[in-house]
Amino acid sequence: MTLRLLTFLITAATAFLAVSGSMAQPGRTAPNFEGWTVDCGNTGVCFTSSFTRSQSVWVDVRIVRDWQAEAQPLIRLTTNTELPQEGTLRFDVDGATIEELPIEQLREMQPAVTAPSGFRPLGGEGFWYPAGPAAITLLDAMQKGKVLTIHLPEGNGSDAISVPVPLQGLKASLLWLDNRQDRTGTVAAIVAPGTGPARDAPHALPILSADQLPPEVTAIWSANRLCSAIDPAIFASLNAVRVPLAEGASLYIIPCGAPTAYNSPYVAILSGKDGAARQVHVARMSEKGPIASDLIYNARWIPADQQLVSYFKGSGVGECGLWNRWIWNGTGLVLLEEATRKTCDGTAPDLSNWSSTWPLKNAPD
Repeated sequence: MTLRLLTFLITAATAFLAVSGSMAQPGRTAPNFEGWTVDCGNTGVCFTSSFTRSQSVWVDVRIVRDWQAEAQPLIRLTTNTELPQEGTLRFDVDGATIEELPIEQLREMQPAVTAPSGFRPLGGEGFWYPAGPAAITLLDAMQKGKVLTIHLPEGNGSDAISVPVPLQGLKASLLWLDNRQDRTGTVAAIVAPGTGPARDAPHALPILSADQLPPEVTAIWSANRLCSAIDPAIFASLNAVRVPLAEGASLYIIPCGAPTAYNSPYVAILSGKDGAARQVHVARMSEKGPIASDLIYNARWIPADQQLVSYFKGSGVGECGLWNRWIWNGTGLVLLEEATRKTCDGTAPDLSNWSSTWPLKNAPD
């Protein structure tokens, strides 16, 4: 890495600090609205989910929406209970039945629902709720209600298992989704639709195979470390993306080699409109000052903010390690924030309490 490029990265980060101080930035952890967690994937697909346990049975209910203007909200139910071949799955809101779905029919209609690219199902038995008007009807009832009760059938004629899912934070989480996907005020908003036309949400395009990379990007990727030494099946699962930029340029965020036990390394490569490509290095802080790095661990692209997050885990729990956030400024990735925790003690991860190493506390205003 040349001194000139390193100087540019740090100078840009310092200059941006004064501007970014007044900007609302994404947090280090996903927001939570009274038990409803929200988040988005690298492509711009977003979801809200609620995990509820009733004795030994748990259910995960999530509303998933892709970035395309015409994408409709999808409802996904996952449970750790193996459902019988026959029986009825019932959904009540505040005691009123909204839908009763025969299990056999529900299984048959699953291929008709196309999961958004980048969606990763939870372990357990999962179902897509019927898409379209049925999903909208259930969502409307859930927004107005207080409790969604899911009745899960059991085999051998046993009584159904009822799992109550509190709905208090759902509307706020759906509003977050609308805002994050730039749908607020449009006819496509889930909460309080407006009159504006539906439009694509901020997004990036999935790359499921190295064959999708253009030759100039492949050349840099193959020559860098051992990036291209990765099984195609593993590559497809690591959420690589192409970020469309102005004037026909693209930023590629792609895995670099096979994942380790806790971490997956990535690299960023910029492809210009002229077909030329170059690797994008990022600034990081060390004990002796700023350094430049070519690897980004467990990379997450945030389309709505054009920001990139790295989360290097020092253990499987993730309670220690290094966390970075950069923003794309048109030519490179500018360091906005860095935090670290060196103590690996098995406690639950809480990145909000990690020590900040950038911005520096004594940085000039």
